[in-house]
Amino acid sequence: MAAKSLFERQTEYLLKLLLEEEDGPAIGFRCLEEPVEDSDAIRSLGFHLRELGDLIDKEHLDSFTKDFQKIAAQHATDKACELFLNTVNEISQERANGDLAVEQNLLRITVSLGKQVAKKTPSLVEQIKKAMEFVFNTKLQSWMTAAGGWASIHIE
Repeated sequence: MAAKSLFERQTEYLLKLLLEEEDGPAIGFRCLEEPVEDSDAIRSLGFHLRELGDLIDKEHLDSFTKDFQKIAAQHATDKACELFLNTVNEISQERANGDLAVEQNLLRITVSLGKQVAKKTPSLVEQIKKAMEFVFNTKLQSWMTAAGGWASIHIE
């Protein structure tokens, strides 16, 4: 198995930070094993993203959660990732924020949707992590890499 790239390791670390409350006992930002390069900056970004709040309205959240649960029960990871991505895109188009770059808006919506669904259905945390990682890899990786990695991202 090939070694993970820096982006992949940092993404994995960020996802652990973002979903730690829903993924078992609280371990705290300072207690994660396997720190990665720029872990302090990524920890700061993760904390900031967690503080943004719930950006997804109840109707979208309920509809998505119901559909996601059905697909996850079928162990159809690819379909679950596609549903997650399509939902993020749909919400992003509805909530275009002129003050944010498209990618920053996608990041905020991805994190908010993932956190809200994980909180509502903790049994799906692993599938949600995979779906969030899919969005990061397909929609945000080139932007993130060009910006200098996760540590260089700042969201207001």
